Amino acid sequence: MTIIIGIGSSAAGLSTYLATLAYHQKHQVKSKKVLSCQVTPSNPYERKLSYKAENILKEQVMLEVTQFYDHPFYRFTITLEIKGLFWAKNTEEVSFDIYDMPDSLLRDIRKFSSSHSFTEYYDDLFSDIGGYFLPIDGTSHREDEVYAKSLEKFTTDLTQRNPQGCRIAFTVTKCDLSELWVNRDYPRGLVQRRFPKMYAILENWTQEDKGKVEYFTTSSFGVFGKYCEANSIIQSKSKEGTLSVIRNPQEWQPFGLIEPLYWLCTGKML
Repeated sequence: MTIIIGIGSSAAGLSTYLATLAYHQKHQVKSKKVLSCQVTPSNPYERKLSYKAENILKEQVMLEVTQFYDHPFYRFTITLEIKGLFWAKNTEEVSFDIYDMPDSLLRDIRKFSSSHSFTEYYDDLFSDIGGYFLPIDGTSHREDEVYAKSLEKFTTDLTQRNPQGCRIAFTVTKCDLSELWVNRDYPRGLVQRRFPKMYAILENWTQEDKGKVEYFTTSSFGVFGKYCEANSIIQSKSKEGTLSVIRNPQEWQPFGLIEPLYWLCTGKML
């Protein structure tokens, strides 16, 4: 069982991502070698997530913000049917726990890490963790420098407390939006252009053999129609990111949800 910490930018949509993962138990994977992908929730908390997707997200309402001291964890099993040689089919399963951290944590991690009242909370981020899922709103690029400073502090502390190294999946969210959709198949280049300071921090961290980083793109709502229209309606937009609700629940086809989680669990790309 891999333990994953989900810690992202403001408005990155981590809770929406997890609710979508629980609700859509069959997911699409880019790799042609994957014939099918099934997600199975493994405890009662995921049923609450599925309920939220069914009764909140599908009603075009945004989920509530995760609060401090209320960082729930969810347990999932991903079952992949993989194409083998000579029409053979192989089945692979990966299981993980993922913690949904407040979306203000990454931005303010320097402040929290030096606060005595948050010492135990901050320490929990480094206890027996298998990897870190970093969803970053793709439209929050003007905050790159702010997040880079926090990320530098975080990776420094991570190296000190976990010297054997671990994995970080930097995942650009909201990639149904046209400005991001066109580069969805080139996540590393997208991150390098839109978030150069965070990219530099992570690349330096990996080059010093302190851990491993991969880059991904995802959308909880996806696109639909002949012209790949974004299946989202923008409610507000600022330098911190874009807040959206689903546009057409009947055409709900998320993409890119499985790949970063699979990599965090196995170290292999799909």
